[in-house]
Amino acid sequence: MIYRVYVEFKTGILDPESEAIKKTINNLGFKNIENISKGKFFDIKLSSDNGLSDIEKISKELLSNPVIENFKVVKK
Repeated sequence: MIYRVYVEFKTGILDPESEAIKKTINNLGFKNIENISKGKFFDIKLSSDNGLSDIEKISKELLSNPVIENFKVVKK
């Protein structure tokens, strides 16, 4: 079974890299961009089909910072 873990900043957390990208896009003439957010994802392959709780624990304790980030686990 393969799971994909999406990690992104929580709403309200300052993300300077996304702000810089948005500013550059606006400077290129694309004025209709209101917001940009970036994140990361991890694909994790398990040897069994019953590892969702393990993936959630790994995501919470290692792949994300629960103070400033949210994560979502989906089957791929």
